[in-house]
Amino acid sequence: MTEPTYPDALELPDGEDLLLLGVTGSTAYGLSHEGSDVDRLGMYCVPTDDLFRLGFNQGKASHVLTEPDDVQLHEIGKYIGLVLKGNPTVTELLFLESYEHVDARVEPLIEMRSKLLGQRTVRAAYTGYAIAQAKRLGNRQEAGQAGFNSDLAKRTAKHGRHCFRLMLQAEQLLTVGEVTVDVSEHRDELFAIGELAETDVAAFQTKFEERCAYIDGLESVLPVEPDVAAAEQFLIDFRRGNL
Repeated sequence: MTEPTYPDALELPDGEDLLLLGVTGSTAYGLSHEGSDVDRLGMYCVPTDDLFRLGFNQGKASHVLTEPDDVQLHEIGKYIGLVLKGNPTVTELLFLESYEHVDARVEPLIEMRSKLLGQRTVRAAYTGYAIAQAKRLGNRQEAGQAGFNSDLAKRTAKHGRHCFRLMLQAEQLLTVGEVTVDVSEHRDELFAIGELAETDVAAFQTKFEERCAYIDGLESVLPVEPDVAAAEQFLIDFRRGNL
């Protein structure tokens, strides 16, 4: 087991182990700028005995810290469940080029990451979300409202970039079964798309519809569904080994 190198402010309750931690967000995407926050995402585990306690709820097993930087950690059972659903933010943790902390117990999970992906879940979670957001922006503009929603009214360009980045990553996942988290080579295209979200919503929607149609026509190397049995067997073996 490697020694932790994560921020000193990150402390887990007694008995819980940090399993994986990496820098995500704009820093990992190669899109950060001066003043950008540093986001971290990770995975931890509770003692196996805790799973049998009345108060344990796997669906809510997460830790969120906001000081000094944003850190979000999911318990390994919850984490795997989110990946199997195609959650983009959670999935990309398994494809980072480097980590601040890696426990040897989750290295097999990283190695089997492509088994956790399926065509249906990737299309729904990546392109499905992005195209829905593009339509929402158009509907809000027609209603005389700004942004994708009221919370994002001042971050329209950033959210526009986020949605188009999901399109780029979906194409990679579907065609090669992996994703390059660093999208800096697409920086100009992404910032141009973000500007469209603010200045020309109709053109923004057209871009998304065209890209979505293109992705829908791609043949995929992924199976239709993720390998749930393999994921579950890994988790069972992990829990047993952690007794």
